[in-house]
Amino acid sequence: MPFSFIDIEEKKSRAIALLFIFIILIYFFTAYLLLLVVENSIFLNWHVEGRSGFFFPPTRHVLAVLLAALFAAFLHWALSTDNLIAKLAMAAGAIPLDPQDTYHQYFSNIVDEVSIAIGGRKIEPMVIRSASLNAFSIADFQGRSVIGITEGLLSRLNRSHIEAVVAHEAGHIASGDSLPATVLASLGELYEEVLGRVQSGIGHSRGRGTLFLWLIYLVLMLTSFLSKLLRFFLSREREFRADAIAVRLTREPLSLAEALKLISRGWRGNGAAGEYLQSIFIINPRHEDLDETEGLYPDMFSTHPPVKKRVAVLLSMAHLDEKSLDERLKNFQRVSPVAKPEFVPDDTPAANKWFVFNTGAWQGPFASEELKGLAWFLPTQWIKPEGQEQVKMACDEPQLQGLFRTTQAEPGQTGEFLCPTCKVPLGRLQYEGASILKCSYCSGAFVEDEKIGRIMIRQDYTPSEEIVRLAKIIAASKDEMRLKEYDTKPVWARSCPKCKQQMHRQFFVYSYPVEIDRCIMCSGVWFDKNELELLQYIFEHKEDFLYGEDSPFEEA
Repeated sequence: MPFSFIDIEEKKSRAIALLFIFIILIYFFTAYLLLLVVENSIFLNWHVEGRSGFFFPPTRHVLAVLLAALFAAFLHWALSTDNLIAKLAMAAGAIPLDPQDTYHQYFSNIVDEVSIAIGGRKIEPMVIRSASLNAFSIADFQGRSVIGITEGLLSRLNRSHIEAVVAHEAGHIASGDSLPATVLASLGELYEEVLGRVQSGIGHSRGRGTLFLWLIYLVLMLTSFLSKLLRFFLSREREFRADAIAVRLTREPLSLAEALKLISRGWRGNGAAGEYLQSIFIINPRHEDLDETEGLYPDMFSTHPPVKKRVAVLLSMAHLDEKSLDERLKNFQRVSPVAKPEFVPDDTPAANKWFVFNTGAWQGPFASEELKGLAWFLPTQWIKPEGQEQVKMACDEPQLQGLFRTTQAEPGQTGEFLCPTCKVPLGRLQYEGASILKCSYCSGAFVEDEKIGRIMIRQDYTPSEEIVRLAKIIAASKDEMRLKEYDTKPVWARSCPKCKQQMHRQFFVYSYPVEIDRCIMCSGVWFDKNELELLQYIFEHKEDFLYGEDSPFEEA
């Protein structure tokens, strides 16, 4: 690894110059082959006097081909390397952090700490909305750098593992390896990603658009071939180099070894966004046998060395063997970075009426509507629920807080969110690290669409006995419930707290027959009491719920 800034810049410049020269040569070689075929075709030989047999094109034609190759290479380079970060982040499905999400802020703190450790270089954190386990780093010519990880990795690995993964990606940035890998991904792998989507589009297209898709498909096939050739310029050794830097930064070779093992044995996201951008990820998102072999051919065309070899190097630093690592991982228990979710069951029976301490004596009891009409009733007065001895201020009673608001949200306003059932303002709280809206009266919750995936992936929630009981009921009758959905007419009974449009009562998805209310405008979802927790519990046991005979839902 270079140790000076000058060495790093020279190394990056050489790598990028070689990439550009190689692209010119590929375009020239392809165009020259086409020229040979055209000028030696039978048709031309018939119509050009004095021609017979195979011959090479004249110099002026070769020069014309060279100029065309130069133009094509410049165009390819310009289009591919423009706005590098945004294009690759979009292809990988990476998005900026949610400032209200506890997990995202936890990840941001780790990136900041590692950024300071490599000299204070500014690094932007991003997350990929995927349950797979992986991480990436990208950089551009302006010095901008990004480190991203999947929601699955963020939710399922411990802090020491995430620190080691982030340090590895920061190692790519610090050593100058990240920019050439980013450029290579934009020149070739980005088009492979598009090719995968076009292949799917061809299978579903009909009519005139199919011909256009086939033309795009042929062009992308050529760039896909180019992508495989470009990998020759990306040494597998850079992963060992980044692993070594991570160990120097964290002094924890075992944490990185554990992280690599957990990522490699888990789902890596085949079929998900970014699966072809293998050069920028810590481990190839697509499981390919070539990555796990050694020799000249895999060294030339595989971007990642065998995980087993990387782990062995790290274990030698930690003075452990693979058997000891497997034993540690067998007893692996993740430690949550956030507090437990705040959906705490309230065993206290809801009060219907309250006594109010006024002018030196308890008066009442009054129902909430009666209290609303009392001119002397203030938030700072002491109250006592009927039949209970607990005394508190009126402003601290969730069922009465709506009485003290001076304004109510009108339809169409976005400054305040109202419960679609109780018509009272919703409160914001953290659930599984994500900021959601919850009604203090009916315990319903409104969750924006982009946050539902995070909540499903995370596993901090401990289900109550009531949730497990409801899950068993659904498991026993799920087939009957699915058939029932087809026999019922759509229900549009509630208004969305966010955009005030009507919500459709439906199953969350057909596989998980938990009824929810979904807004067709903003895609936000309203969960009645227990529905969110129930859906999450079923999702965490989805294999048993959908296919398993020994399902926890069927236990006595």
